[in-house]
Amino acid sequence: MKTVKLFLVLFIFFILQGTVMQVFSPAWFGLHFVSVPHFVLMGTIMVGLFYDRTQAVWYGLFFGFLIDLIYTNVWGVYAFCISLTAYVLSYLARVFHLYLIIVFFIGLAGVMLLELEVYGIYGLIGKITMGFSDYLKWRFMPTLVVNGVFLLITFFPFRRLLLRMALEQTDE
Repeated sequence: MKTVKLFLVLFIFFILQGTVMQVFSPAWFGLHFVSVPHFVLMGTIMVGLFYDRTQAVWYGLFFGFLIDLIYTNVWGVYAFCISLTAYVLSYLARVFHLYLIIVFFIGLAGVMLLELEVYGIYGLIGKITMGFSDYLKWRFMPTLVVNGVFLLITFFPFRRLLLRMALEQTDE
C-alpha cells in the first residue's frame, strides 16, 4: 500500500510538472524566459534522501521514460539523467542533517545537474537550439526558481509521508 501512495504522489508531481507552466506561463506576463518544472526530479531526490535510494532510481527511470515519451523526441535522456541525479544526490543523506535549507540546496543542485546533463547530451547529439550563455540567462535561472519554490511548498508534507513510510519499513 505504501508504494501505491508514493507512486500516486510522484504521479501527481508528474501531472503538475506538465500543467503548471501552462497555467502560470511567463509569456502571459510579458516575460521572455523559459522555466522548466522538474517536480518528478524533486520528488525522486527526496525519496532518495528520506526513504530508499533504490526506489528513487526506479521511480526516476519510470517517470523519466514517461517524460521522454511525452515531451521529447529523444528517448532515454531524462530517464537516465533523473535516475542518475537522484542516485548521486541520495548519498548526501549520509553527510548532512536533512533540514529544509539543506534539502533545498540539494534540490537546486539536482536541478542544476539535471539541466547540465540534458544540455550536454543534447549538445552531443546536435539537438541544441540555444547558445550556452543564452541558455543560462533565459532557461537555467528561471528553472531553478520554479523548482525551488515547488520544493519549499512540498517539503514538509512529502517528507512526513516518506519518513512515515521509512518507519513502517523498519517495523516490518
